[in-house]
Amino acid sequence: MKKIVLICFVAMFNCNVKAQFDFSPITQLITDSISVVGQAGQNCGFMIVRGDSVIYEQYWGSWNNNTYQAIASGSKMPSMALIMRLIDEGYLSPNDTVQNFLPSFSGKPVITLHQLMNHTSGLPAQSPFISDNSITLQQAVDGIGLNTPMSYTPGTEFRYGGVSMHVAGRMAEIATGMSWDSLFQQKIAIPLGITNTDYVALGATTNYRIAGGMGTTMPDFSKLLTMLLNYGEFNNAQIIDSLTVKMMQTDQTNGVPLNGTPYAGDPQRENFRYGYGVWVEEETNGETTQYGSQGAFGFTPWIDRCRNIACVFFVRRTLGIIQPTHTQLRNLVEQIIPIKFQQPTITLNGNQLQSSYITGNQWYMNDTLLIGETNQFITPTQSGNYSVKYRSEEGCEIFSDNFNYTVLSVTDYPNQGTVSIIPNPSNTIINFECKKGFQIYSSTGQLVKQSSQTTTQINISDLPTGLYILKTGNQVGRFIKKE
Repeated sequence: MKKIVLICFVAMFNCNVKAQFDFSPITQLITDSISVVGQAGQNCGFMIVRGDSVIYEQYWGSWNNNTYQAIASGSKMPSMALIMRLIDEGYLSPNDTVQNFLPSFSGKPVITLHQLMNHTSGLPAQSPFISDNSITLQQAVDGIGLNTPMSYTPGTEFRYGGVSMHVAGRMAEIATGMSWDSLFQQKIAIPLGITNTDYVALGATTNYRIAGGMGTTMPDFSKLLTMLLNYGEFNNAQIIDSLTVKMMQTDQTNGVPLNGTPYAGDPQRENFRYGYGVWVEEETNGETTQYGSQGAFGFTPWIDRCRNIACVFFVRRTLGIIQPTHTQLRNLVEQIIPIKFQQPTITLNGNQLQSSYITGNQWYMNDTLLIGETNQFITPTQSGNYSVKYRSEEGCEIFSDNFNYTVLSVTDYPNQGTVSIIPNPSNTIINFECKKGFQIYSSTGQLVKQSSQTTTQINISDLPTGLYILKTGNQVGRFIKKE
């Protein structure tokens, strides 16, 4: 009975999460674009996971949750996730050299696993050895070592391709004594409940194309994304260490020239840097907030840490054809799903402005950064529109609304007389000669008390301590509310 209740509660929770958002613009965009982006002019899918719940899943044409498709370079993300788990378990290290594992590379400059995973190894991008289905992964990598010349000095350039990761896959086989396919099943697929994903999408072979040969379904791949989104955790089990996931998503190219990127000529993407198996698509002060692993067949997964979502655009068309729709799709997702952090708010605290966040603040006045003003409180010295930007530990940023602050003093009324206020300072009652009612303003210009009635006393016990300005008729005076 308890299990049934729990299932019902989870189902209700997922429905409530979905109900928060209006996804109809996404459905409409893909429906309108299906003749262009869909395989055979009709087939594709799209999924959004938030936290660990699927909040959007839809298919077009004849595709469904069992549809299996080759994903080309979408393979790099799961492949390097497997390598990262082997690093966690001590089988491999980013500093391991190819030469220590593969004698066929003894005549080449020293290449590290780190360079293989981030495409700075000096090896060429492609080779006929990695696409030969008639040989094994071992034979292919030995062929690369013995017969493929270097293209550049390791660690000096970034050149995207499949050869480097092919070599990394063979190192994993040697380190564990298991085939790549068995490793993936044991270390990734089984723990995540992935049942219809493998490395033979481009033909039956044991020369597993590490960087581009995977086939999968949309629900299968979403489980991998969910695990990475949750920093390696899935169904309460830690599949990959959280720090290892963070290392995977961080720029690992060390600022080298980008001399071989598939995004050349694409102003929105040509400067993307690379982690281990993923493109660093958005970064703030060294923290990756969005990353993904697009494939040449258009398959596009991405993770957005600021919104706590992972998405899969499940298509099978040329990348250039789907890219405009993909861009519109991401923009829509960002409009529909807000950043997961609450917008900071500004409140007046005495003569200071206070951010709702204790740390992570940066203050601005009239949209100009106030250098050094990063505390929770700020003491304004001039009138203007103040705002504060909150930055999370993950690098996500969100601005407050503007807070209009006015520095008000007796000198703001140069042609008016001065009213006498007794006692001053005071903590309860002030006495003065009132002409036509009164207004009391805080030191920031906020009206805190007023009356249109003639009176000579005001009870100020309910006011916070601080400096106040009293205006009555054409007279102005200052007084201090003490504790």
